[in-house]
Amino acid sequence: MNDLELLKSAGLFLKDPQSGKEGITLGGILIFGKEKLIHAALPHYRTDAILRKVNLDRYDDRDDIRVNLIESYEHLMAFVSKHLNDNFYLEGDRRVSLRDKIFREAVSNLLIHREFANPFPAKLIIEKDRVYIENSNKPHGNGMIDPENFSPFPKNPTIAKFFKEIGWVDELGSGVRNITKYNKIYSGAEPRFIEGDIFNRNRPIS
Repeated sequence: MNDLELLKSAGLFLKDPQSGKEGITLGGILIFGKEKLIHAALPHYRTDAILRKVNLDRYDDRDDIRVNLIESYEHLMAFVSKHLNDNFYLEGDRRVSLRDKIFREAVSNLLIHREFANPFPAKLIIEKDRVYIENSNKPHGNGMIDPENFSPFPKNPTIAKFFKEIGWVDELGSGVRNITKYNKIYSGAEPRFIEGDIFNRNRPIS
């Protein structure tokens, strides 16, 4: 399968029903595009990774991420690995990384479930006693989400499907459940998920 066939099979190269012309979708540009092409299509697109533990007015470290979603995932996971501890944990007889379990879900959801038309930048901010993540959102409710009783809603289903195919997310709604499960073990605290025009994931850390 060549690159074009891959894009078509993933629903990222489509025919415009009005003009009849074929072309790559915005989702395809965001997943695979070079930085110049992405910003020609979506000039405000960026994701901020910020460490703010000592210098509370500005930051101690920052990655201003403007690359495609695949590369953005790699940047964010590297930033998390650089600044957060990885607690030892056995799941059955197998060692798993609690940090990676939590942030695999959190970072994927930050990238794929945002409202890309909104210029509000997606953010991952690490502070002394918490990490919080924000992204623009088309809300289907307001306020706190109950991990035991919520109905997930696909925000960008084609992008989400692609991330699922490459193994970076599981089924819809798994992120909230997995983050809740593993964050309790990692820090002993309950994460908070707040639905609104800006979606917020807030979790204490140890």
